[in-house]
Amino acid sequence: MLEYFFAAYTAATALLITSHYIEALKLKTTLKITWHLIIALTTCTLYYVKLIDEVSLTLGLSFTAISALISTYTITYTQVHHYPSHLELLMDIFLLSLISSYIAPSFILMVIAWTISEIVGYMLIRIGEEYSTEGSLTSSRGYILTSTMSFELSVFTMITISTLLTAANIGLYELIKPFTQKTITVTTPIIIIPLLMLGFLVKTANIPLHFWLPSAHSSAPSPASASLSGLMVSLGYYGLYRVLEYIDIEQYSTHIALFFIAVGLMSILYGGQQALTQRDVKKLLAYSTIATNGFISTVFAIYITQPTEITKFTLILSILMHAAYKTTLFSEAGLIEAVYGTRYIHGVRGFVNTAPLSTIGGLLSVFSLLGVPGTLGFTVKLLSAYCSLTMMNTHPVIAFTTITSILAYIIVSAMIALRYSRIYYGEEPGKIEFMVEKLSKSMQTPVLLMGLLNVLLILTSVTLITYEYWSILALTTLIAVLSVLLSYTHFKTTSTRLKK
Repeated sequence: MLEYFFAAYTAATALLITSHYIEALKLKTTLKITWHLIIALTTCTLYYVKLIDEVSLTLGLSFTAISALISTYTITYTQVHHYPSHLELLMDIFLLSLISSYIAPSFILMVIAWTISEIVGYMLIRIGEEYSTEGSLTSSRGYILTSTMSFELSVFTMITISTLLTAANIGLYELIKPFTQKTITVTTPIIIIPLLMLGFLVKTANIPLHFWLPSAHSSAPSPASASLSGLMVSLGYYGLYRVLEYIDIEQYSTHIALFFIAVGLMSILYGGQQALTQRDVKKLLAYSTIATNGFISTVFAIYITQPTEITKFTLILSILMHAAYKTTLFSEAGLIEAVYGTRYIHGVRGFVNTAPLSTIGGLLSVFSLLGVPGTLGFTVKLLSAYCSLTMMNTHPVIAFTTITSILAYIIVSAMIALRYSRIYYGEEPGKIEFMVEKLSKSMQTPVLLMGLLNVLLILTSVTLITYEYWSILALTTLIAVLSVLLSYTHFKTTSTRLKK
């Protein structure tokens, strides 16, 4: 079995490297999709032989689909924005290491893949600093010193604890074993728990450990921003989920949950307020990441308090919601920059005429933020509220505070969505000089497909739910599709009429 996985990863890596030296667009795209298919098949095989669980399967397959779209998007993005050719290679290595972090069978393998992604992520931010005319010049430094070093501290603490507790039948071997074969949990002193969680909390960029994220994610090239914000930030929650499988926190669960709710609510309010005051579209999206992570922290608090299948399902869906809408909008930000030569969107209007295909994907992401029925955003917000209400009798304080945080996010996310959606309608700006009049289909199509995942990922998450939910999700999906078609038609008609 090990030989199979080694051969699969060798083949995927070979195709990844080969695609970098191919000039023909169709062949390059085919090679990129092929190595993603190999990784997807490997993920399914790992699940079939019971080396990974349904959480890794769902996240692994979903993020592989998103990764394939980001990878193909990077081809034309690199050419249009005149980035160095090795950006494409670094992006593929970064995406492969991120997927590997989610589908790694054991804690040690997860750490190895995660560390590789941290190093490559730093290199991508450095490229953004060197070649972009907008953004901070110290972002990579803050990223490597804050995000990466704190993660290594938590990993070191985890390994140290496992070694010191060898006498209690837990050692380093337990961290090498697959997650599905884990048999032991231990109780640790409460003073150790913050050290275990610190690195993962910094990665989630919640208040007050958020300061590194806005400049780092906005300075990177758009494909890297999409991956960092949509895929990598969620590793913080995934890492916490895995660490807490080894540590018995039942006696501290209420205190830990209240901590997550507090930082979550502060992150929602602060991230939302900052996002609404930004003119730079990538800064707007970076601060919205802080707000959405605050919401995911609230859902994580619900899971800690009441670790049931439905709360776990809600947590996973909240991660997918963020990944789907954030990768789409960050990729669309790259299109905006290509058309107008700037990331400042306060004067951008009528983008639906310049990029009609990608606008559909962008609208689906906006609808997910708004919580339109049939989108991931609607499903997650509804499920999180339901889970909170079910705790009203057993944990009234947790229930009340989580409901407050959820309501705050519903309001904040809707305001951010309405603020962003201004770019689609209205008369095209006369003051801004167009760099290109129309974007190619090859550049718009990946963004369109990313946007569709805001609906499709609900249906592909059925590995975590039972049969009775399927018909409901399928029905509400039609509402989202009809809504986006109506909005698209309205924006297109309005913008064309004003232009005339």
